[in-house]
Amino acid sequence: MRRLATLASVIVLMLVTTGVSAGAAGLGARLSKNTAKPGETVRVTGEGWTAGQLLQFVTCGEGGTTGSAACDTRAALATPVRPDGTFIVDLQIGDPPKPCPCVVQVAAVLGDATQKVNLPLTLTGHATAALPKGTAPARDLIVQEARLTGGTAAAWFGAPDRLTLTYTVRNPSTSQLVDATVQVRLGGGGNDNVFHQERVANLSPGQSRTFTVPVDIPLAAFGEYVISADVSGLAVVRIGHRAYPWGLLLINLAGVLLIVWGVLRRLTRRRALAYADPSQAMLPSVVRLGSLGAFLVFDDAPGAGRLRRMAGAQLSLDSLRDLLGDPDSAGGDSVLDLAALTHVLARRYPKNLSLFEEKS
Repeated sequence: MRRLATLASVIVLMLVTTGVSAGAAGLGARLSKNTAKPGETVRVTGEGWTAGQLLQFVTCGEGGTTGSAACDTRAALATPVRPDGTFIVDLQIGDPPKPCPCVVQVAAVLGDATQKVNLPLTLTGHATAALPKGTAPARDLIVQEARLTGGTAAAWFGAPDRLTLTYTVRNPSTSQLVDATVQVRLGGGGNDNVFHQERVANLSPGQSRTFTVPVDIPLAAFGEYVISADVSGLAVVRIGHRAYPWGLLLINLAGVLLIVWGVLRRLTRRRALAYADPSQAMLPSVVRLGSLGAFLVFDDAPGAGRLRRMAGAQLSLDSLRDLLGDPDSAGGDSVLDLAALTHVLARRYPKNLSLFEEKS
């Protein structure tokens, strides 16, 4: 009992100091839920505290700003901080002697008196009243979430893009935030870059609010864009977005590679023709026939289909004979020696020669 009395007296001395909001001085603490009733158990977790430090957990009224007289010291609980600077405590919520707004106060029992965090708590069924004059703490906000989502595949090709900024803030203090303004900027510059502005009429203690803002990235955007948001200078956040038209870059790269490949292929063909054996040379795709005053176009020639359509694909019987050649004459511009063909067929297929001659 003597130890409990000593501990209670130390707690009373520590609770006289002014409360600060969650996250102050790098200290982190949070409740498993923000609404409870007296006697209910709530888990309190935190990080960033001094290892081995003894902490006191207690439920207080009047925002925890008027000292131990507003706290239920009978339900107080003390526990040391773990070696890694964290703690996990299951606290039974007390019934403060003063009206809400209520908080769960986490404070160091010995050491720096600024090592204190007030966590707003809605105490079900407990009386509520305005804070005593002169005890309202300064305004404070914490960022719970800030992220960019969305985007289209067309932005890969330099098209305008539309993203969505999800921005959630929470009021961890014991006073209501009034007459604040949300401002969102593109580029991170001054007021000239503000593209969204919204008034926050009020934000009660412990209350969170989410703002969803469309963000338009301009045409042909290139480089990194910075989207920044704040609530009247509180809870400032900056998110970077990289806008690079990779699709256009890949298309241009593919075009350059095709050009290089075409040039190399043409040079290779020229080099091959320069060192080729003339006796093994093949006919080109287009051959001029002087006796006909025309050109012979093979199927693999560029534009062969177009040339056939223009010529009507017409060839007279006499022109065909001149083209194939007369087996009884030699020379001319014939591309086929029928006499030589007959000689070869007679040697290879003597039984079928008569049939070939009849068809010819």
